[in-house]
Amino acid sequence: MSLLTYYKYKIVEFAPEQNMEKTFKELGEDGWELVSVVPIGLKIEGRSDSTFGYGDGETSGKFEKIAAYFKKTM
Repeated sequence: MSLLTYYKYKIVEFAPEQNMEKTFKELGEDGWELVSVVPIGLKIEGRSDSTFGYGDGETSGKFEKIAAYFKKTM
């Protein structure tokens, strides 16, 4: 009898506007446990100007993807 627990891992990437409730529910029913959800894929747009060593500009950004991390006991 082993006292060690082994896990399999799965990463699911999706767009912020996607509704992932159904996917998460199906994974849970299959024994996958949600560990973490983090934003990834930052897209930054903007401009910068530099005159005599002084900078000026505008930037904006948004995350284009979100990653959900799951684990499952083997």
